[in-house]
Amino acid sequence: MQLLPDHPWKIAYGPDDDRLHDFYIPALERSVRFDRATGFFSSAGLAVAAAGVVRLIANGGRMRLLCGAQLSENDVEAIRRGAELPEVVGAAMVGSLADPEDTSLRARLEALAWLVAHDRLAIRVVLPRGADGLPLPGDTAREYYHPKEGLFEDAAGHQLAFSGSINDSATAWQHNYETFSVYTTWPLRAGAETIQTTPYLRQVEARFNRLWTPGQEPNWIALDIPEAARQKLLKYCPDSPPLTDPLERKPQRRVALRRDDPYGGLPATQQRERILFEFLRLAPYLRNAGQLGVETSTVEPWPHQQRVVREVVARYPENFLFADEVGLGKTIEAGLALRQLVVSGQVKRALLLVPKTVLRQWQEELYEKFVLNVPRYDGGKLLDFFDREVEYTGCVWDAVPFLLASSQLAKRRERQAELLDPEAKGWDLVIVDEAHHARRKEFLSGKYRPNRLLELLAGRGERPGVRDRTRCIYLLTATPMQVHPVEVWDLLRVLGMGGRWGSSAENFVRYFRELRKLKERRGKPNWSFLLDMLRDELEMGGGIDERFAEAAMQRAGLVEWDVIQGLPFSHSREAQIAQLSAVGRAVLQEMLRRHTPLRRYVWRNTRALLRRYRERGILRENVPERDPENEWIPLTKGPGSEWDLYERVEEYITDFYRRYEAERRGLGFVMTVYRRRLTSSFYALRRSLERRQALLLGQTTVADALTDDDIEQEDLDLDISEELEEIEEARAEAFREELTYIEDFLRDLEHLGTDSKLAYLQRRLAEFFARRETVIVFTQYTDTMDYLREELRQVYGSQVACYSGRGGEVWDGTAWMPRLKEELKEEFRLGERIKILLCTESASEGLNLQTCGVLINYDMPWNPMRVEQRIGRIDRIGQRYGKVWIRNFFYEETVEAVVYQRLADRIQWFESVVGELQPILSRVATSIEKLAMLPKDERRGRLDMEIAELRAAVDAKDEEYFEIADFLDDDPGCPAEPPPVTLQELERVFVESPSFAAKLRPHPRILGAHLLDWHGERYSVTFDPAVFDRHPSSVALLSYGNKLLSELLEAVPEPAAGPENRGILARWTADPAPVAWFGRTDPAGVSSIETVRQLTEALGDPDATWQPQDLVTAETLYAEARDAVASRYIHVAEEKRAAERLALREEARRVLIETALIDAFRASQPSLMDCPGAPRFGTEAVLALETQGIPYRGLLRVVLSGDVPAPSPEDPYYTSLGGQAAAVLQRRRQALREQGVDLLRRWRSFQEPAAVSPDRTERAWTKWLSVERAKG
Repeated sequence: MQLLPDHPWKIAYGPDDDRLHDFYIPALERSVRFDRATGFFSSAGLAVAAAGVVRLIANGGRMRLLCGAQLSENDVEAIRRGAELPEVVGAAMVGSLADPEDTSLRARLEALAWLVAHDRLAIRVVLPRGADGLPLPGDTAREYYHPKEGLFEDAAGHQLAFSGSINDSATAWQHNYETFSVYTTWPLRAGAETIQTTPYLRQVEARFNRLWTPGQEPNWIALDIPEAARQKLLKYCPDSPPLTDPLERKPQRRVALRRDDPYGGLPATQQRERILFEFLRLAPYLRNAGQLGVETSTVEPWPHQQRVVREVVARYPENFLFADEVGLGKTIEAGLALRQLVVSGQVKRALLLVPKTVLRQWQEELYEKFVLNVPRYDGGKLLDFFDREVEYTGCVWDAVPFLLASSQLAKRRERQAELLDPEAKGWDLVIVDEAHHARRKEFLSGKYRPNRLLELLAGRGERPGVRDRTRCIYLLTATPMQVHPVEVWDLLRVLGMGGRWGSSAENFVRYFRELRKLKERRGKPNWSFLLDMLRDELEMGGGIDERFAEAAMQRAGLVEWDVIQGLPFSHSREAQIAQLSAVGRAVLQEMLRRHTPLRRYVWRNTRALLRRYRERGILRENVPERDPENEWIPLTKGPGSEWDLYERVEEYITDFYRRYEAERRGLGFVMTVYRRRLTSSFYALRRSLERRQALLLGQTTVADALTDDDIEQEDLDLDISEELEEIEEARAEAFREELTYIEDFLRDLEHLGTDSKLAYLQRRLAEFFARRETVIVFTQYTDTMDYLREELRQVYGSQVACYSGRGGEVWDGTAWMPRLKEELKEEFRLGERIKILLCTESASEGLNLQTCGVLINYDMPWNPMRVEQRIGRIDRIGQRYGKVWIRNFFYEETVEAVVYQRLADRIQWFESVVGELQPILSRVATSIEKLAMLPKDERRGRLDMEIAELRAAVDAKDEEYFEIADFLDDDPGCPAEPPPVTLQELERVFVESPSFAAKLRPHPRILGAHLLDWHGERYSVTFDPAVFDRHPSSVALLSYGNKLLSELLEAVPEPAAGPENRGILARWTADPAPVAWFGRTDPAGVSSIETVRQLTEALGDPDATWQPQDLVTAETLYAEARDAVASRYIHVAEEKRAAERLALREEARRVLIETALIDAFRASQPSLMDCPGAPRFGTEAVLALETQGIPYRGLLRVVLSGDVPAPSPEDPYYTSLGGQAAAVLQRRRQALREQGVDLLRRWRSFQEPAAVSPDRTERAWTKWLSVERAKG
């Protein structure tokens, strides 16, 4: 037997090393003794510890294993009451040793069980001892016990040790991220150096022996493995000793799997297989593969989603705003589009920016629904779906082709510089979730002050934004307009909206204001303005919609329709409009409504649209109604009561809020957090005050005193976290006056009696369960959720589960345990194991629970739109119940309750998705915050004023508001073509493939899955999305987008070339995106081969001979497919540049017009001019500016290629100048001049694009494929 010094050991091993073959197996096949310390006793932990031990079995060696045990609080309490320690520990260990579905994991357990059964493995359990002498519970013990060490000894007494970190989680054991250092009793070579590491080895040895020997470590308890756990492990003992590790590389039977095999005389079956695999490799690039990514995902999209995905993919790289109402699946639409674009080779680099709280959920959705394992970046590590660390060097934004990152991280100043580095790689696609957070800080001042996220996306001044670093960008939000239409304009500008629409937010807002005036017949619309804007859209957007034109001509008649469609380009508009009939004016109004940039940039599906689909039979599933009720919960009254404490805390909050805001605006933000928590639960308030106390005592930092629940929304909208970080830690000295208040409150909270809201919740749950099976309860705060789960589990036990930023958690009878989201959803859907699901805002994205018919809002966010997000989890297509119950809990007599009560006669709270009341509801949030932070004596008077203003706003509605869906087409479109291959066909090809006959076999335990032996590893795989959905962490879906499928397809060599002009013709090119074409000829002529079935039919006719005319036809068909992609790329690029050019030109027009209008206004006011004269309007006023030099002469050159601007006294800008002082007018004129200088700089840098002629010669090929034997 070889000895340990005979092997060339490295001083350290990491994730890039093959630790099994290069370390564990060589060490154990040279060893006669192995001491191992691993983590907690679990299937995965033991599997990691058993790496390579089959070699120790072969040597006749012995092993000692130290592990921990995860005890619950109840276990420790049982021991305290006198239960036997080994019995309690044994029961806990038995529960942790789950029966594994993974065959490789099971094989490792069998090796350990064989050693135990033959008295060659001794196992001891170590438990950290608390101050009371009892073992610590699992969550606390994990902080104390995490050794990952081992010691090998060979027959000559040489020793080798390792010490490091290992991920032994259930989902990552097989590909764990493992790093460890190596120590030896002989000199270890590291390059040219020789290192003595024996002292470190002795430390590992001593640590192990101290823990192994009872009594050696006073703070630890050591005991032999309890008999119950030993017997559970022995159940895995095999009849004979295992000979190989399940992950060990095995000698491969030689199969023709090399890509460089020489073409020669191939058997027909082998050539047939190669042709079939060639087709499968190229299937994503065929003309009809536009839905291949959708068809081979795990998602079955609804009709409205199919339409969006089909159009978005067909129009790539156009930019879009996905704005479906909450709960209608815009994430699914964007995910499917991303998948299809990746599978088709059009997107090779993509960046996804999402809120921090849903970062992990997005990663799960991308993998589980779209088969894309996209790493997530949290500012530190880069982690894949299985939480394996992805190593990278250099800039993280360039490190991987596909990346998920939080918007909060990316928008930070120092990160923006990295992200927008002009030397860095760009992206083919950027997706931004919750894009409404990219907004201005002010709406009514007229100033453009973008927050950090909007600045990141759009750029500012000379600095480019993300939109300038990507070929295509998708923005996702259910609420593009929260307060003001300018929010929509800002997002559309990020997407590249140009011309008059994109040059000025005022033009955009004014257009929809004029349309509303036309619709409601309030005054005379400005036809000239409306038709100028329409002409601009028609010129940029490709003309009048054909379906609209056909319907309009039928309705208005040929003559009148000819007049209407010419109006945007007419010089006598007013006279022609006056001659239109009532029908003609209605058609004109509809044309103005239908032809805006919204039709090109925005997708918005609503529940109203889905109900129309259902009426037309397009959608069969249920679209539910809502039954919302606000419920008022009285607080207990009297000294020391809830109400007494509530009022005192509120007084403290408002007092210190005022003090801090007076000192520095924004400093009082923390007090608004406490005020919101006050109406969530007294427990949430208590936890906040404890953190505040720690801050004031200097025990924590400003950042750590707040949770993600507290600051996420404000951070995205107002960049609050960066402002908080600017507060120096020493600044906490000024807060110490609060300590006395906080200490008093904490004492009172500790002794507070009955929790009225909790008691009310328990009564309502009992009532709901009499009529429905499951209930979801939402809260803003993880603290409140944790409080509720502990209280409710005492009544409902393991029927309570929760979902938060930590992921899913269930009660197993002893402790709260992690649960995968899909498993949690399935158990909640069945309604037997889990009946109550407690959720924080994290679950308002990513959890779709249409089998639940009851939603309770345990607390109410100040912003009602966040309640809409929650309701969207159950108000979904396919909802089991015709009506969903929504119950909103309020503490009676609080500001929140009073505002909701007094607006109840004006607003039907949450009966339907918010429409034109949305800006008003945003004002409700502002009013509640304003009132809640006022002292009580001031609040009484202000309350009536705020309510009156809100009621008036509801009555008047918002003139500026418009429903985006009203301006979009709602036609569902045509069904998609059949894809080239389905997952079922893909499975059949692999199962029947000679190359994989010995590598693929049915899974012994999972129906519909297979075991795949590949490159020395064994994988559990499936072609069935339903099987993958049930086992996303242990079974891989072999579908396009999965790297494993790509490897398998590439392993089968290319088919041998057949004789020219015989059989099947295959064409392929990579530029500007991959395009493939397969064709056949028969007596009926040339036809494209676009499916596996058609290919199979063509292979049955190997003697088909191509005539010269057939080749011409084939070239035409291939060129059409190739050029469709190339011309689309060129067209979209040209359109984007044209839109930007028109936007710059229109901006120049406005600068000239507004400057001339200021001059005209000053001339009309003698008090404002030293030498007043007659005001000038029209084109001569603009042309006169040329004499004033920079920038006006340059701006005139920019606009003179189009229409010369003509200022008019009817322009709203001219009206806005009334009452302005001379100094104000001068400042406005100077600001316009500076804007003009900057505009000229941007115009000069805006160069015409060079002609694009994609190279189709270097990366293209043509092949003739035949099943007959190759000719050599």
